[in-house]
Amino acid sequence: MIPLWLRLSLGIALFAILAVADFIRRGKTATRWREYLFLLLCVIVAMMYGALNDQMTSRISWEYFYYGKELWSILGPSTPPRAGALGWQAARIGVTATWWAGLIAGVAMLIANNPRAGRPQLPYRRLVARLPWFVLIVVACALVFGIAGQFFLLNSISPDFAELAGSNLWRPHHFMAVYGIHLGGYIGGGLGTIYAVISIRHERSALGRVQQGLQA
Repeated sequence: MIPLWLRLSLGIALFAILAVADFIRRGKTATRWREYLFLLLCVIVAMMYGALNDQMTSRISWEYFYYGKELWSILGPSTPPRAGALGWQAARIGVTATWWAGLIAGVAMLIANNPRAGRPQLPYRRLVARLPWFVLIVVACALVFGIAGQFFLLNSISPDFAELAGSNLWRPHHFMAVYGIHLGGYIGGGLGTIYAVISIRHERSALGRVQQGLQA
């Protein structure tokens, strides 16, 4: 399997080549490099969230990562595992699991901002302004589902969860809270993307109506 750092490096190199080619062909009117920088920013934001989230949740339930993510094969048989080693591996998992979500969200926002008659494109700073709200939606969903997991409200998703709770295995309240935080994060990512796309389209429509009014 190709390491994440190599995949990201190759992706960045490819985007850089495409941006340079676009600049050579179009000169000062080139826009690809702005798009790629925006996508890179979205990926970085997602990776930072993933790393910080898993750093925090690994402290709530080391069992979730040690057993649920099979880190026992890396960290060894001693339990609980060393906090530093666990935190590093958890951050690695968080980055690996979230970078693609940032890329998808960024692509969706760029598509929503594609040129269209009657709807002026938004400047990239207006797209960037959506990112804090995107993260806020993700965090809010993670908190809600984390609380739901803490109180075993997500146990119906899998019979294994009910078994954990029934046998009091792996500190199940903590385990399920972390599961809920992660599930809520993915759901929040989807909702955040939908919010960003809808808000971009709405703002573009509003600007289009203003421009039409000025031209009338």
